Amino acid sequence: VKQCVQIPVFVMIRPRGGDFLYSDREVEVMKADIRLAKLYGADGLVFGALTEDGHIDKELCMSLVAICRPLPVTFHRAFDMVRDPVAALETLLTLGFERVLTSGCDSSALEGLPLIKRLIDQGVA
Repeated sequence: VKQCVQIPVFVMIRPRGGDFLYSDREVEVMKADIRLAKLYGADGLVFGALTEDGHIDKELCMSLVAICRPLPVTFHRAFDMVRDPVAALETLLTLGFERVLTSGCDSSALEGLPLIKRLIDQGVA
């Protein structure tokens, strides 16, 4: 892909569809995929993991971010499933995520615009 485009390529790390709760085996697949993406020249990585109660899986995300470094990391749309988006953003900032993909926890980004604006303001502050 990088040979065909002049834009940064961020690779999505997601071992399967469905929820964002991962087994030990799936975590190992994610770690291997991150290493491969880095080896093949990814400009950044995109992933997300949650706990059963709808919070960011801090422990897992911290270990994946460490493997991703020095590349930038983005938390994907798993963010739209969190219980408390304001607290979740603080967690992501603390963990070192530079970007979040979100529709503002709504069915579309247009409908979620008020929350998106609030999160942008929070992230800039």
